[in-house]
Amino acid sequence: MDNRKLSQGCERNIRDHSKVVTSNTTLTNIASVTKTNEFDNNTENDHANVTISVPAAADLTISKTANQTTVNYLDTVKFTITVENLGPDTATGVIVEDLLPAGFEWISDSSNGSYDPLSGIWTVGELANGTMATLEVIAKVMVSDVTITNVATVTSDIYDPNLDNNRDSVTIKVSKKPTPKPPKPPKPGEVPMQPTGTPLSLMVFAVLSIIAGFATSRKI
Repeated sequence: MDNRKLSQGCERNIRDHSKVVTSNTTLTNIASVTKTNEFDNNTENDHANVTISVPAAADLTISKTANQTTVNYLDTVKFTITVENLGPDTATGVIVEDLLPAGFEWISDSSNGSYDPLSGIWTVGELANGTMATLEVIAKVMVSDVTITNVATVTSDIYDPNLDNNRDSVTIKVSKKPTPKPPKPPKPGEVPMQPTGTPLSLMVFAVLSIIAGFATSRKI
């Protein structure tokens, strides 16, 4: 800094704006003043410092995909959710919220019990820097003629310097149900079969009874 004179009883302030580029540590910033021409009879107050605690940080990112995005009624869809820790520190208490929206019925998942389909919570736990975790959820489509967006978000107990990549979604378009085809009209001269309401087994039994009665009458 400049070495201009400072009169007795005066003070000068300096503001320094710095960016923290580390984490999970303690930083001590020391400032000192020296004199070149005048005698200082008390050098004990020529130094000052401030200590800053920098917490751990973990930039978590999440992605969500589906094996198919245009489906039909009663089709199954496999959702894949991937969480990655971009660092610089280990993330603890990592949780993903991914509740299946209305229109999907949970079938199975690959979490071995860490995903709760009722709440949509996937408990990841600890995720080291540079590592990732993946969850696959298989669901059945229970609606038709609709568009459904499935959203997943990730959080942790550690400070996240970038929240823009903590959410992802995938949109599924469900087609209309096929319209049932009407019965074919009968051909000319053909009488269409009408339902009788009588079970086939009873009809067979009746025919056999008639045959048995006829055979008995012939013997007599």
